[in-house]
Amino acid sequence: MEIIVAGTVLLMSVIGLQTHDDQVGLSTAVIPDGSNTVLTVANFTRIQKFILDQGKRETYCNKFNNNPYWAFQEFNAYLNPPDQRNIYCEIGKSEFNILVIQANKPGTDYGYWHILLDEPKKELRVLQYYSKKDPQVLIKEVTEFFQKALKEIDR
Repeated sequence: MEIIVAGTVLLMSVIGLQTHDDQVGLSTAVIPDGSNTVLTVANFTRIQKFILDQGKRETYCNKFNNNPYWAFQEFNAYLNPPDQRNIYCEIGKSEFNILVIQANKPGTDYGYWHILLDEPKKELRVLQYYSKKDPQVLIKEVTEFFQKALKEIDR
């Protein structure tokens, strides 16, 4: 009897998650390296290195603590490790292959854009939760963030 109850609870949880995910929405775009003049692995690495070398530390979510961070003029940029084995974001303990952009300029979408560096595939993957945007819109938005970040870095 206990196995049936546990199985029913598990099945109900999975069904509930699927329904929740459908309602939440997720927009994604994949950018193979070299297919965009600004969204490149090299530019991701430049921004990543700048934040690691020059940045401060700030916790912005419940998943990680003390993230490497930089406040650009129109947005905040955070680096995340790939998983929670480095929950305290210790430098040298793991890669920081996820760049999270949070817009802070009035009149812009205040959402978060997650840019994942996939080095083996030589591509960037953009995710935006609670969104149902066309991939080209995501690419345009993140291209603008990268352009602004690189302009500030090169200053």
